[in-house]
Amino acid sequence: GARLVHVSTDYVFAGDATEPYCVDAPTGPRTAYGRTKLAGERAVLEVLPTAHVVRTAWVYTGDGNDFVATMRRLEGERETLRVVDDQRGCPTYARDLADGLIELAEHGDRIPGGILHATNAGEATWFDLARAVFEEIGADPERVQPCGSDEFVRPAPRPAYSVLDDSAWIGAGLTRFRPWREALHEAIAGSGPVPPAR
Repeated sequence: GARLVHVSTDYVFAGDATEPYCVDAPTGPRTAYGRTKLAGERAVLEVLPTAHVVRTAWVYTGDGNDFVATMRRLEGERETLRVVDDQRGCPTYARDLADGLIELAEHGDRIPGGILHATNAGEATWFDLARAVFEEIGADPERVQPCGSDEFVRPAPRPAYSVLDDSAWIGAGLTRFRPWREALHEAIAGSGPVPPAR
């Protein structure tokens, strides 16, 4: 009689779309991480079809070593920053995600099992997010300069486009997440001291 909420990721998609991914959009992970997360989704729903798989993306708290915290730290260490402007997604505040998962857990018995997407509303590039962080802490956003992904080669490439469509979440009667910029404002206002370098 237990209910299960399984958290997954935008990495299950290929990242080559031009409009937000719906829950039933074709998957096509390009990394080992994405492939194992997709395998996890399928295993959960095969064993327990009433479970809810919640895909999310670009999660941050503003503390620790996540992207937002790193931008806060680098603002004090560098005169200018170059940040990728050709990857687009949905910045998601961890507290909003937690609230959404709790709401789902409390009311999941009236929602058919399956996949849902849960992110803050709106979309941005990493460059957009970095500039927004600078604005929130009172720094000059012009110090953040755009660049392409080719300047930051990573062992596991991030999807170029990973905006998730939240219509299934809203259609299930769950509360839509607030705009990402509004969430970022609260996250930074409530965050601790600038994190030290690793």
